[in-house]
Amino acid sequence: MNNPSIQSKNAIKKTWRHLFIGILAIQAILEFVVGSLILFAFPTALETGFGISYSSELDALGIALGLYLFLLTALIVLSILWTTKAKYSGITLGIVVGIFLVAFGLVTFFKLGDFNAILVDGVRGLVTIILGYLAGKELKQQIG
Repeated sequence: MNNPSIQSKNAIKKTWRHLFIGILAIQAILEFVVGSLILFAFPTALETGFGISYSSELDALGIALGLYLFLLTALIVLSILWTTKAKYSGITLGIVVGIFLVAFGLVTFFKLGDFNAILVDGVRGLVTIILGYLAGKELKQQIG
């Protein structure tokens, strides 16, 4: 019979992986929704979301940003799929996404003075990195 303390430790370790997948899923939904808004309703997204007056000269930027966010969504979904299949590459990809979010938050803060970038992107990136690290430790122990 299994030792209850071992079962408890295994449940905690699986919890990290589930939390990692959960935070990635929330981020994938967020990136997809924002990407859709930017790609399909760029004037509205620009004026209401960013407070920038729309000009047709910015349409190429809207297309690029919308498609970039779809790419980011695809990378996050790929990370989820690989992590679900216990592939370490999924955790690595998720951590890379987290590093990107932290970098985006920091650069946006230092270049534009937008503290919300650190609070939103920086924090969710940091949480992703930490949960990815913990899920990676669990997976390494599981594999041997």
